[in-house]
Amino acid sequence: MRFLIAGLGILMFAVVTAVLVVWGMRKAYFQKENLSKMLFSKAADKVMHYLRTHDTVTESEIRRLVDGTTASEAFSRNRAVVQGNKEFTAHLIDLMLKDGRIEPVKQGKPVYRRKTK
Repeated sequence: MRFLIAGLGILMFAVVTAVLVVWGMRKAYFQKENLSKMLFSKAADKVMHYLRTHDTVTESEIRRLVDGTTASEAFSRNRAVVQGNKEFTAHLIDLMLKDGRIEPVKQGKPVYRRKTK
């Protein structure tokens, strides 16, 4: 009887260990994508917060707003940081336009405003 209980204990320990290892590997595999999603989400929230008190925002203002935004997962040393490049800002604007959060204003330069319902 003791051997059966000991065997079950060892088996349960092995199963729990295997589940934790697979979970950790999956988290590490998708970490770059998750950090990118978190970074774009935080940057979009900053732009929307700015648009609560202002009517419009330009591309250069968006770049200034999101410069230095960081994203990190819990219990991880890895971080994603925006360093004010034009590619990130252009991609962020495209995502916000697709999501329907902002809309372009008809002016000479690219200006955006909060999408009205």
